[in-house]
Amino acid sequence: MSLRTPVASLVSLVLVLGAIDAFRVAGAQERAANAQGVETIQIRPNMFVIFGAGANITVHTGPEGVVLVDSGSMARAGEARAAVRAISAQPVRLIVNTSADPDHVGGNETLARGGLSIVPNAFNAGTSQAAIVAHENVLLRMSAPTGRAAAFPLGAWPTETYTSRTKSMYFNDDGIQVIREVGAHSDGDSVVFFRRTDVVATGDILDLRQFPVIDAALGGSIQGEIDSLNRLLELAIPAMPLIDKEDRTLLVPGHGRISDHADLVEYRDMVTIIRDTIQRLVDKGMTLQQVKAADPAQGYRARFGRDSGPWTTDMFVEAVFRGLRRSAS
Repeated sequence: MSLRTPVASLVSLVLVLGAIDAFRVAGAQERAANAQGVETIQIRPNMFVIFGAGANITVHTGPEGVVLVDSGSMARAGEARAAVRAISAQPVRLIVNTSADPDHVGGNETLARGGLSIVPNAFNAGTSQAAIVAHENVLLRMSAPTGRAAAFPLGAWPTETYTSRTKSMYFNDDGIQVIREVGAHSDGDSVVFFRRTDVVATGDILDLRQFPVIDAALGGSIQGEIDSLNRLLELAIPAMPLIDKEDRTLLVPGHGRISDHADLVEYRDMVTIIRDTIQRLVDKGMTLQQVKAADPAQGYRARFGRDSGPWTTDMFVEAVFRGLRRSAS
């Protein structure tokens, strides 16, 4: 007769329950992603995610109003606004941008209009407009030097910026921390931690659809990406030890499905392994073409790689290679 240890039984139960829960959540998100137009799923009693409007939009609701993380693209702003109104009749009080990417900030003006700022200042005094919070570098990217045309209209610009490690507030009976993660995807990265709700909106630092987009032209770097993933791990709590419950920290990435601590560990390990592999090739004096030919992402290409589109495997390898070369010089 085969005897199983309590530890083995526990591990098996974790795997089974995790698979069931992942199947249920992934199925709901797959239906949302595959449907035409904008779709909404509820992830907490007071927390929703809008898919299909560009970047994912996190919606935090409560008696004091609505907080949004990112606003989607300009082209889908009307649909995103309708989706927010379908979730709550309360005004939008705050929009937090996790980067200056157009699919994250394009809906700022439309979604802020008709809101009510929780951080009134000279930019929104006397107007019905929600506050827009972002790292200072996001405002610098969205505006422009004197004599040049700005990439975004004035109404879409952040009205409140920060440069410290965190910007914290208490709203809807929840502690909200906007945390600076500069130098991962770009030089304006923020993650947003809803402490009571136990949800973290990660922006494009985490993207389970593909290798991380490291925009070196906008201050992104492979080391910054890994550092940010490690700091996210400090915020994310797994579903242990009460594995029969679904309680755990939920991560809302800039794109793709809702994830958790286990997904984050796997993603961090993947990025670190590829970085270390490329570092060894760089240390051998290999050129970029030689590194690409060695295919350092081979073990993960099938899951995260792309051969075409705006961000390919070769582009990721090149971004890592050039970043490591710059660090060595």
